[in-house]
Amino acid sequence: MVNVSRHGSVEEFLQGSKVFRGADPVRTGLISSIAGSVADGTRKYDGYFWWTVSREDKVVGIASRTIPYGYVFSPMPNEAIDALIKSIALEDPEANEFAGPKSVIDFVTEIAGREVAETENELVYQLGTFTPSKIIGEVVLATEGDFDLVYSWVRDFIEETGLRDFDLENIVRSAVKARRYSILFVDHIPVSLGGRAEIHEIDGKLVGRVGPIYTPMKFRKHGYASSVTSAITQSLLDLGALPTLYTQASNPTSNRIYQDLGYVLVDENRHVIFA
Repeated sequence: MVNVSRHGSVEEFLQGSKVFRGADPVRTGLISSIAGSVADGTRKYDGYFWWTVSREDKVVGIASRTIPYGYVFSPMPNEAIDALIKSIALEDPEANEFAGPKSVIDFVTEIAGREVAETENELVYQLGTFTPSKIIGEVVLATEGDFDLVYSWVRDFIEETGLRDFDLENIVRSAVKARRYSILFVDHIPVSLGGRAEIHEIDGKLVGRVGPIYTPMKFRKHGYASSVTSAITQSLLDLGALPTLYTQASNPTSNRIYQDLGYVLVDENRHVIFA
């Protein structure tokens, strides 16, 4: 029998899920990153749901929701999914958006019995043996003077990929200030942009996440995305962190770039929105 707990604070959630997240830092990395950014005040949302599911006092699954976004689930057994969905239906009945490992979200869809309005798959990678790309041009960290360029390109990236843009200006401004965006210049012209999430520590392990990576259409097919991704990957390695990244399953070009650099597929995620 499983027990579902909703935590009253992000600090309580992080502590209660620490061992579970440490055992699978890549597939729980997005939840760790979101929770860490809330805990340190980097990001604020309209509301929060922090869940752990335990069996015999051992956590077997976790999930979170930061309103207005949907849920992010970790890997977990079907009995944990079933119990968690029942608890969410009682305490968060407006929730209609769920993301996580494909096997988990497929079961959520099955037991929910609701019509799916939108669905998208993405692939989760972690770095294996790094094969750096030859850097074309010069990759430099963006400064606050580059904000307008970075913000406009991130907005283009959001529009092109169909992602959500809640509080985007403040998120980008904070990331630029923290020196988490890099710009590739070729002949003194900015041609590609790359970012990374805050590095988070899970049970003694440092994990970083590359992204977004964006090259304007007129600069594509010159190897610029490979160059900026390679440079950011190396920067994470220099900081002692395991590089990871998420990419749309439907984009063969970006998947080929990441695989050529040595990224290895860990899992396939699914994102669904119910009607």
